[in-house]
Amino acid sequence: MNKTLLVFVIYDSIENSVFSSQIMQLIRKKIKQERHVLLISFEKKTPSSQLINQKIPKISGLHESIFLKKLPFLGKMSMIPAIYQLKKVLKTLKNYEIIARGPHAGFICTKAIDFNQCSSFTIQARGLIAEEYRYAKQEEKNIIKRIIQKVRYIQFKNLEKTVYGKTHLLPHASIEAVSPALKNYIANNFAADKNNITIATEDIPQAHKSSKINQWHKIIRKKYNIPQKTTVYCYNGSIKPWQCPDMVVDFFVKQMEKNAHNFLLVLTQNKKQFEHLIQEKNIPQKNYLVTCVDHNDIYQYLAACDYGIIFRKKSMVNWVSRPTKALEYKAVGLEIIHNNTVDWIVHNS
Repeated sequence: MNKTLLVFVIYDSIENSVFSSQIMQLIRKKIKQERHVLLISFEKKTPSSQLINQKIPKISGLHESIFLKKLPFLGKMSMIPAIYQLKKVLKTLKNYEIIARGPHAGFICTKAIDFNQCSSFTIQARGLIAEEYRYAKQEEKNIIKRIIQKVRYIQFKNLEKTVYGKTHLLPHASIEAVSPALKNYIANNFAADKNNITIATEDIPQAHKSSKINQWHKIIRKKYNIPQKTTVYCYNGSIKPWQCPDMVVDFFVKQMEKNAHNFLLVLTQNKKQFEHLIQEKNIPQKNYLVTCVDHNDIYQYLAACDYGIIFRKKSMVNWVSRPTKALEYKAVGLEIIHNNTVDWIVHNS
């Protein structure tokens, strides 16, 4: 058994929508590899025991979960309290490896790690936080707010440049990007060493066996009285504008014009809002189902479908991404319908 402790540091909370599907999945894989894992999460407020039990199941091999205080990010100096907290925890450890998710966690770790004790340090690059921030705020018209947003954008950009551009100078350190497009962006824009950037594979969901997919297909369709021969399109996501829900519904309307028996399955936390959006398009109730399912059951529902839909607007943020939903679609063999705005999907669908 490998006795080196793996420390997993996250900055975006266990309440993040991808925690169960990406972080816990990776932790489970590491534990199956006979690793002991320590999870350290920075949180605005300490999670309740109920939330902890819901998000972090008790698994043999999950050494411990530690929750540290996260303060508002106002530039790199504002992260000094977080660095102090993490350094205090790491001082109690001997012979460990660290995975830091994103540039915030990466920056904190670079300042807190004792590299005499840390034999491997990986910073996971899962997106472009500065570009994501600008993308989310691009509709703002107020001049004062736009100035503030510009300052925030520069703060995020500087953080990314500092973290990714200097990783290759640290002992045993590397960057793990989710896509070749993100790898190229980091190397070209942050002066990162391309040879020091790998592509993530361990957090990709394992493909399910065709026998299991067929079994789920029949069970779910029978449960909701969906004929086996009906073509089912699936949208798995939220009502947030950047996921283009309007485009999804408009696309399905066109498919119904071709075949009135087509069916749309929407898996979302925003059930009421999505139902309202669909009803605005006068789609008959017999042609759709909007429901919310536990992450543990998501693959059963996806297996009942024929196509998975992912539409994104054209932007660098989307181009370098690797949508979790696309990974989930592919795990049950769905063909992905997309609009050529995500490089990873273009080359893997």
